[in-house]
Amino acid sequence: MENERLRYLLTIEEEASISKAAERLFLSQPSLSKFVTSVENSIGFKIFKRSASGLIPTELGKRYLAYVRDSIALKNRMLDDIDRIREERKKHRIVFGLAYTRNAIAIPKKMKISLPDVQLRIQIRRDEELIDGLQDGSIDFALLTMPAPDRLPSGIRFKEVYTERILIAVPHDNPLSEKGIVREGEPWPYLEPALLRDQIFISSGSGTGLYDLTEAFFRAEEIEPDVRVVEDSVLAAKRFAEEGWGICFVTEEIANNDPTDRLRYFMTNDTLPLRHVGYAWNKQTETDPLRREILMNNIEALSEN
Repeated sequence: MENERLRYLLTIEEEASISKAAERLFLSQPSLSKFVTSVENSIGFKIFKRSASGLIPTELGKRYLAYVRDSIALKNRMLDDIDRIREERKKHRIVFGLAYTRNAIAIPKKMKISLPDVQLRIQIRRDEELIDGLQDGSIDFALLTMPAPDRLPSGIRFKEVYTERILIAVPHDNPLSEKGIVREGEPWPYLEPALLRDQIFISSGSGTGLYDLTEAFFRAEEIEPDVRVVEDSVLAAKRFAEEGWGICFVTEEIANNDPTDRLRYFMTNDTLPLRHVGYAWNKQTETDPLRREILMNNIEALSEN
């Protein structure tokens, strides 16, 4: 029987009256009387008897009500224990945020979460949503790619792991692919920004963070190309470029890991800024030894790759 209904019997005992107990429980007197009768019929003896001072428990009723109290107390301890377990599990649940641009790269495989009972949850969000999550505590730490980490809100720490260059991806059959200039000591040939004016750019959406960088580049170089925006995925823009729809911007990591030879990659002026890749976290995270250990381990692991 539910604890809440068993409490009805204890209330009757406390009030020594079904009518007063019904009033206290916001029940009708007939329904409470019917409940007591149904319990007594199920156990085979009377729980209460009338006396000069009102309803009092019978001898068997006293024993039964003692078991009722024990049952309620046991269930309450069980519920308290469940709440405690849930809180403990929550303490060991680590939420790691990834920006959309990092979703395609196997960053989670590099994560070092080897501590017992620690559950890792990955959330893919826009950079601004990840920062909001870090501020409100719904995300423990995140891997961000940012043009200017010093602009993060107060209280958010940022540990740069590496920087990545933004490159221009050009299909082989585009005449622009032959205009690159090889420079000594540079890993990628150079394209003069002026050559990009008449090109169709396939751009990833604003959710990737790459969009803002390339827009700033266009303004700095006074270029107004034909920009066609696709979904929030750098790889989607790359696929369109591979199919000959135009040229696009990609990260150096994507270029280095491209298994095909459909595109050629070029660097250009420093007006296309570097992206800073690193871990971000709320400074409050540093007060939790478990989260601090995981954070430091993963900064080290990512730095090694």
